[in-house]
Amino acid sequence: MGLKFETLGNATLQLFENESPVLATDPWLKGTAYFGSWGLDHPLTEGQIQNVIRSPYLWISHGHPDHLHPESIKMLSPRARILLPNHYHPEIKESFASKGFHVRVLKFKEWTRLTPAIRVMCLENMNQDAILIVEAGDALIVNLNDSPLHGEGPFLKKLIRSYKKSFLLALCSIDADMIHIVDPRGESLAPPLYESKRSAVWELGDLCASLGVRSFCCFSSQHLYVRPDSIWANPYRITWDDMKRHWQAPKTRLIEPFVTVDLTDGSVTANHSTHQPDRGAISTTTGEDDWEEKMSEGDWRALERFIGRFQLLKRHLDFIRFTVAGEARTFYINDRSRKRGEDRRGIHFIAPRNSLMKTAAYGYFDDILIGNFMKTELMNAALYPYFTPIVAKLGGNAKVFTLGELWRFRAHYFRLSPRAYASHHLQVQWFYRWKPRLRGALREIGLLDTAKRTMRRVFGLPSLPAKADWELL
Repeated sequence: MGLKFETLGNATLQLFENESPVLATDPWLKGTAYFGSWGLDHPLTEGQIQNVIRSPYLWISHGHPDHLHPESIKMLSPRARILLPNHYHPEIKESFASKGFHVRVLKFKEWTRLTPAIRVMCLENMNQDAILIVEAGDALIVNLNDSPLHGEGPFLKKLIRSYKKSFLLALCSIDADMIHIVDPRGESLAPPLYESKRSAVWELGDLCASLGVRSFCCFSSQHLYVRPDSIWANPYRITWDDMKRHWQAPKTRLIEPFVTVDLTDGSVTANHSTHQPDRGAISTTTGEDDWEEKMSEGDWRALERFIGRFQLLKRHLDFIRFTVAGEARTFYINDRSRKRGEDRRGIHFIAPRNSLMKTAAYGYFDDILIGNFMKTELMNAALYPYFTPIVAKLGGNAKVFTLGELWRFRAHYFRLSPRAYASHHLQVQWFYRWKPRLRGALREIGLLDTAKRTMRRVFGLPSLPAKADWELL
């Protein structure tokens, strides 16, 4: 029995049994994503593409276009069995079924056997993402792709402990979200490069240490910005050199991207001679976007209706402003917003008409955020923890817009795993509310570094360099 897997780039995992393809995940086979902003770091070979197409099982984690890639979906064999998480809204399932695919929704935390040697388990979560767990022979693969743990750390840790061979595949990135933040003059406020990369790699190393995983495979991060208005973000990509430079999890083997891993002996074969991305994919145009294209009155009304759907924003924002081709319109979230003074909370987006209106039409605001060609100005506000989750995750993917719909949504995920649900909400409160206050108090009395080192020892996390700028914990 020969079992192996190949990481093809971004979030596409290819699993083989006896040299035959069995399972592929999140197939992005060619072309671009996010309105032409993202390209593949390395193009797939024809053989790799055919292996995906020949795979009898295909798993899709969530609806982002680098995971559910429209051009690649058209290439798939209708004989393929589509495996899906049981997401709150059945839109992805219905879309595949309408195209004639056989669709199977995996039950939460239940094993599904694909072959005598391979079985899979799926954990979906409130982020409208999912984790795929693969048992292949005596090895365990945890495909985290872009997903947070959402309180499932203890479950995964216990599961991983029962396997001698364990592999974690996960995103390590600072650019796979909106980082094109600007000041009122339009000047970039993107995060500091070195410190941000280092913190992201350290955080991933801490995750590997806390889960007790034996090997980590660089995954779900191998994309290149190819639009002339988004290539500015390429220096923010976390490369293989960055991973090696900042890796601080000595008990976890670090495996480069674009490899084949033999699950019998754990050997790794590199599939590319270089980790330099394919810059031939960089475009000289912005595709269907023209930054000088004006909005019609009908466009502005449609955009206002789109923003008006998100009733859950009323507690957190006063207004949203859009500027398109030099013309700005402000949409107030509620009537009281107009009466507030300089402390009004708002977000200002500067975007081209075509991608903005497609976003409004289809409802997936994350697509234009992640592309990082649109500029964002924050005024007494932040994208997290409210705007992006409410507009992109709840509204775009789960179709949740009102308070009543939100309670039903929460009840659905609470029933799946009450302990994980409670744990996740405590972690959110810690990260956005209690942690900043505690850090401020400890910094004030000069005990911040000491407290961080103590916490790392208590939780069994790897020691970090003594002279590090302690911004991770």
